[in-house]
Amino acid sequence: MIYAFRSDRGMRKKNEDSFHIPDEGRIPLVIVADGMGGHIAGEVASSTAVKRIVDHIERAEKGQNMIALLRQSINVANRAVYDMAMSDDSYTGMGTTVVMALLEPDRYVVANIGDSRLYHFDGARLRRVTRDHSYVQELVSAGMITEEQAKDHPQRNLVTRAVGTARYEKADVGIKGWKRGDVLLLCSDGLCGTLDDSEMERILRSSKDLLECCDRLTERALDNGSSDNITVVLARNAEAGKHD
Repeated sequence: MIYAFRSDRGMRKKNEDSFHIPDEGRIPLVIVADGMGGHIAGEVASSTAVKRIVDHIERAEKGQNMIALLRQSINVANRAVYDMAMSDDSYTGMGTTVVMALLEPDRYVVANIGDSRLYHFDGARLRRVTRDHSYVQELVSAGMITEEQAKDHPQRNLVTRAVGTARYEKADVGIKGWKRGDVLLLCSDGLCGTLDDSEMERILRSSKDLLECCDRLTERALDNGSSDNITVVLARNAEAGKHD
């Protein structure tokens, strides 16, 4: 696999996003998490969740069911963030979105909670794989507003599920196929809340260099007025390597 990333605080004073890409020889796992909470709580929530997920998956026995493994890893992260929030007043109410994928040559297992997203680019078309856990997504699904109206809805940042905000939380988990040359895009809503899917697709079409794509996606989101932290991770189904 080949990886690239960029994480930018944008117009915010600090970056509350966290992410993971594997070092060479490690388990091919990619994660993006977007923290929420006062003071430093968002950063603590996202970094804690990412660390607990990575640790759990890397310590798992070989041959374990991958869907169960991802569910367990998010449960472990959820309990860790929740317990911290309950035990320290400065962390009260903190939580984090999580989107992640465990990669194999012909398939990947994806899991998400919140409104950070995973997209699959097959060289011709960009397709959103995950479904947001958000108030506006519920309105869209109910037919009360359109996708276009959701982009400017005053409550578009209200998530309905997040790691650490309840003792138990359920992730969506599934297995998808992919082939050599395909690219997965994981991002926080600082990117996908600002750029249309069609615009992201055009950028991915325009260059095979993943790092260049990360930079162009981020810069375009900033140009479009993104007011949030922006994190994008790209993973290509190809020979091992990493750009940063």
